[in-house]
Amino acid sequence: MPANPDITGIVLGGGHSRRLGMSQSKLLIHIGGKLVLARIADSLKMVCSELVLVVRPDQDDDVPDLGIALNMHVVTDTAPYEGPLAGIHAGLAASHTPLSFVVAGDHPFVSRNLVNAMAAAATADGIKNPTAVIPRTDGILNPLHAIYPREQWTPYLAHAMSEGDRSPKYVIERAIEADYPPVTIFTDDDLEKADPRRISLHDIDTPENLNQARKIVEARRFTPRHHSLG
Repeated sequence: MPANPDITGIVLGGGHSRRLGMSQSKLLIHIGGKLVLARIADSLKMVCSELVLVVRPDQDDDVPDLGIALNMHVVTDTAPYEGPLAGIHAGLAASHTPLSFVVAGDHPFVSRNLVNAMAAAATADGIKNPTAVIPRTDGILNPLHAIYPREQWTPYLAHAMSEGDRSPKYVIERAIEADYPPVTIFTDDDLEKADPRRISLHDIDTPENLNQARKIVEARRFTPRHHSLG
């Protein structure tokens, strides 16, 4: 399936690895012999027309250089703010497509089927009337694995940050309450259809999650091709 010309893939790469107990970025961890950022980029290249990597202004590790090597457009968080909200805004501001799929850099198993299904939900009323599409799993919003329309959400996030907001979940909940910008919730049932194994939302935020990710890769290696788990 060719890349969707209406979608940019935005990877948030400025996070720390405190809960994982590592000094290096989670994007530079090897899983199954492949760097996490390379895994994400390779999946997104199949469904997105361009890739943007957002890093911290003071980031001095190898993540920015790796992003460049992977043909990603590297930008920094929207100044003077920081954190995921500033990262989402910076990515949207750097994009050139109506929609963007935003993903945290610690999600090594991005599902192309899921991205396509979410993009279809975002444009159910046409590409000129898009909505954000946010997964809600077990009642919890997942704003760092979501679709955002650039035209509506770039100014909305800029205003939210200027008002002191820092939480993507809070900003999305406020949009849902106000019914603007429009938000479509991607339910557990929707996720089950697009990503039956629910691994696209699997992160490596803790040592236990990282070990589970490596087990997933090992399981794939020993699964016959016609019974692929991917």
